[in-house]
Amino acid sequence: MTIFSDEERTNYGKLADYLIPAWKDRPAATTVGVHLHMLDEVLRIRPDLEDGFRRAIEFCAGKDTSAALNALAREDSGAWTVLTAVTTGGYMMTDEARAAVGYPGQEAPPYDPYETPEYLANGMLDRVKARGNIFRDTRHLS
Repeated sequence: MTIFSDEERTNYGKLADYLIPAWKDRPAATTVGVHLHMLDEVLRIRPDLEDGFRRAIEFCAGKDTSAALNALAREDSGAWTVLTAVTTGGYMMTDEARAAVGYPGQEAPPYDPYETPEYLANGMLDRVKARGNIFRDTRHLS
């Protein structure tokens, strides 16, 4: 299990709130616990992101938040990508954030494998069918 110190969590919270600030009825990242329990949950699900995440928070520690994040994006795009993925992923995993943006989460819509899809019956593909097959050999490009 990954363990972060209170100082690391506080530093990450500042970065997370800069990336996802409170706006209108939408909570800031730390309001939904992105730097606390959600950080642990994201890294439990994706332990492969821990090294990049640690690089990001260590790079930004003790620096002006805006300048540090901009420098991180320029100098270590891998750590920047991990930081933003962990932050947005943890944020959108919370009920509060999903409710605020109107996203119910993943849903499994009903599917009938015997039903003809509308795009096959409404004439949408007639132009493509009339055009006929088009094949361009790309083997010579490799």
